[in-house]
Amino acid sequence: MVTAFIVGLLLSFLGSMMPTGPIALIIIRNGLYRKRLSALSIAFGAALAEAAYASIAYLGISFALSRYPLGTSVLRLVTSGLLIAFAIIWIIGGHTPKPKGESRERIGSNFLLGLSVAGLNPTFLATWAGAVAIARGAGLMLEIPAVPAFAVGVATGPVLWFFILLRFVCRHAESVSPEKLKIIEKILPAGLLIMAGVILAQALISLLK
Repeated sequence: MVTAFIVGLLLSFLGSMMPTGPIALIIIRNGLYRKRLSALSIAFGAALAEAAYASIAYLGISFALSRYPLGTSVLRLVTSGLLIAFAIIWIIGGHTPKPKGESRERIGSNFLLGLSVAGLNPTFLATWAGAVAIARGAGLMLEIPAVPAFAVGVATGPVLWFFILLRFVCRHAESVSPEKLKIIEKILPAGLLIMAGVILAQALISLLK
């Protein structure tokens, strides 16, 4: 049980250190505006979804989406639409005053945002299927009863990494000038749109095969 927890924690922590996904971009943006609770709620939501995908891969059910590629394409289409919608909202919201407080409703909606963005990303399943296969090949994984401990470890890793990242971002947010924040505000949604385009292209290619 302890081994499964540590393996899940290390795999997800190291995987979260690559700041290339939409979750990382959204969290960094919130951190720049010192919205630590909102950013952490997004991280918790995404971590829960990632833990679910990792558990599925651990149990060996990952072959399901490989047998039904249409299901993967549909998930990619939904994910692409969600990212495009969020980027548009982000761009529009960039021209409106930022709320000073962090209400419980906003924190709850951010949790659902992280859960939906990560939960609708089928690449997590493929990634974790590969990670689990490598871990099992190295003799690090235990039997099925250890799945809950593995899932908790997977959920803990991203939250721990983003907590560390947010401490750094929030500490240096005051040194970022308003002009630089405006530039970042334009770059980050553009990054989301690029990711949405890549995911959409992958979905269309799969559907046209």
